[in-house]
Amino acid sequence: MSKTALYIGLMSGTSVDAIDAALVAISGKQIKLQHFTSTTLEASLKEKLLNFNQQPQIALLDFCQLHSQLGQAFAASVKQLLTETQLSGAQITAIGSHGQTIFHAPEVSMSLQIGHPALIAKQTGILTVGDFRIDDMALGGQGAPFAPVFHQMLFAQHDKAIVVNIGGIANISIIAPPESEEKNIGWDCGPGNGLMDEATQRFLGQPFDEDGNLARQGQIQHALLTRLRQDDYFSKAAPKSSGRDYFNWPWLNKALSSSVIEDLPIEDLLATLSELTAICIATDIRKATAKDSSNRSVWICGGGALNEYLIQRIQTYLPNYQVQSSQAAGHHPSTIEAMLFAWLAHQRLNDQPIALSAVTGATRDAVLGGIWHP
Repeated sequence: MSKTALYIGLMSGTSVDAIDAALVAISGKQIKLQHFTSTTLEASLKEKLLNFNQQPQIALLDFCQLHSQLGQAFAASVKQLLTETQLSGAQITAIGSHGQTIFHAPEVSMSLQIGHPALIAKQTGILTVGDFRIDDMALGGQGAPFAPVFHQMLFAQHDKAIVVNIGGIANISIIAPPESEEKNIGWDCGPGNGLMDEATQRFLGQPFDEDGNLARQGQIQHALLTRLRQDDYFSKAAPKSSGRDYFNWPWLNKALSSSVIEDLPIEDLLATLSELTAICIATDIRKATAKDSSNRSVWICGGGALNEYLIQRIQTYLPNYQVQSSQAAGHHPSTIEAMLFAWLAHQRLNDQPIALSAVTGATRDAVLGGIWHP
């Protein structure tokens, strides 16, 4: 019988709103969430990260300071989790830290995550695994998404499952049946919550549109929606991946001038951006499952699972599928990504390659991540 070990997974996603920390117990192929905490990023740090995503040019000194600041924030999140659980660092086998993606360019095999894993290891006294994406990219892969193989573990008992993670960017996992020769596939399909959240922050000073209540009141601006959907990314075949360095406010301004956007009622803008996300997700799911669309369940995780209006819009475009939150399968939608990186740390320490080549397009599966000792 495998010994149970405790791992902590850290995630700061494309929404750039918080650091999620998940404590998990892993024994063999079994993984169980023990505790979860989410720490809001300081406003000044969030602003720096968003500004860098939209204008990725920065002085080296500023870059290094941002790298260290975020590492300190990750370490503080770990310490907070340990306090809440009354555990010591010595009881944790390892931390798996995704970091914060500030640049993702698979066309040149480059993805950059900051958050100083060495500093996390030294400040917490816990071995830390990080920098996961570059191993896949060195083998010609997209370096994303990583979730499909983990989604298979969590949703294996649900036949013909489709899992959609809606963070700042939305990604889709089509889960292969257990014992099947088929492989999991997955890809980033386009913007998730990122543009909607930025609109509410810019025009209302609010972090997000709770439950999509404002979007629900708006009128979809079909001319704007059509222009946004003309972006070449949406017609690309998988494997493909993207990030906030692409689907951001300047991207929106290319389709419509700033003055026109500012003249739109916020409700209309949010309704249109919600529709864009819903259509991108639904269109890609229909294409990927065209040969076998019966009795399909679509499980939504990430922050988008908390947006009731958005889920309703996705369901509208997928009338023959059952669309629901991952909570209905026993997995809180906010915890899954942080759990993923705890599991990736476990796989790295056990030298286990991650079966991602069918997802990312890498030439082979690889052991992912670097190791930093305390």
